[in-house]
Amino acid sequence: MFNPKSEYKDHTVDRQFRFQLPTKAVRAMRVAVIGVGDMGAEMIPHLVETDFEIVAYDKLPERLQLAKDAGAKVAGSVAEAATGADVVIQLTMSDDIPDVLLGEQGALAVVKPGAIVVVTSTTTPQMLNRVIEAAPAGVEVVDAPIVGGVRYAREKSVTFLLGGSEQVASKLDPVLSVMGIIRYVGKSGNGVAYKLITNVAIMAAEAGLREALDLADELDMDYELSLDLMSVGPMAAVMSRALDTSNPRPLRRSAEDDDTLLSAVSDPERVLPISVAGRGRLWEAVHAKEGFDPDFVDLTRKTTARNN
Repeated sequence: MFNPKSEYKDHTVDRQFRFQLPTKAVRAMRVAVIGVGDMGAEMIPHLVETDFEIVAYDKLPERLQLAKDAGAKVAGSVAEAATGADVVIQLTMSDDIPDVLLGEQGALAVVKPGAIVVVTSTTTPQMLNRVIEAAPAGVEVVDAPIVGGVRYAREKSVTFLLGGSEQVASKLDPVLSVMGIIRYVGKSGNGVAYKLITNVAIMAAEAGLREALDLADELDMDYELSLDLMSVGPMAAVMSRALDTSNPRPLRRSAEDDDTLLSAVSDPERVLPISVAGRGRLWEAVHAKEGFDPDFVDLTRKTTARNN
């Protein structure tokens, strides 16, 4: 059984302590997945393997077809997917949260009392508070931003930074643990906050990698050797991620996450000056080559150089 007090030392909800719902309750659970993007398309098959009823929605028909092919039921709208759901998992970008969770057509307009809404985006405390304030009585909202990319989703090894009550964390364990690892980080809002904190370091490393290659361009040095030399030092983990073609991610998603990060504070130039500069370089890389939408791996290539 989930024991957050004993496990909080390393913030990990160990799978062996998984909260055990009665078998009939588990089988009857309806889980709505809102968003079948790169991550959702990899995570839905894991959910389908359970005894849960999985219902998915995405505004793009081709993405919705991926969910259907994986064995999930599909809905024609957010409201249809969320109606009757015990758990609603939001897997969209932060900018989409108002459309999929708030307003007359959002999930919160139709969810039943007792439902749990899981916000997984890299978002801001302000946006999370909007969702919490809009939740009807009896509906719990938890933040569980995801650490890890497409490959981790495919391998069931993403990490959910879960912020919320201990009781709700226990109830969610049977659902989230089939897709990855739950790290319980305390009260509501802590998941969002810790994800932003980790993103400061991640985004600085990403922009720093591109800037290192900018210097290689300036000094007329070789990319391959530069990358190899960076791979043997403290940047080894960053280089491994950047060169991993099995873990695709549009580079603009990183730039958008930087936008979200900076919008979380009132004076980013004072609080996060490195992130401000890094955001600018990432967006410059995104638009470096006209008509080309770079992937994350393109940070290591001439396609994101200033003079490609």
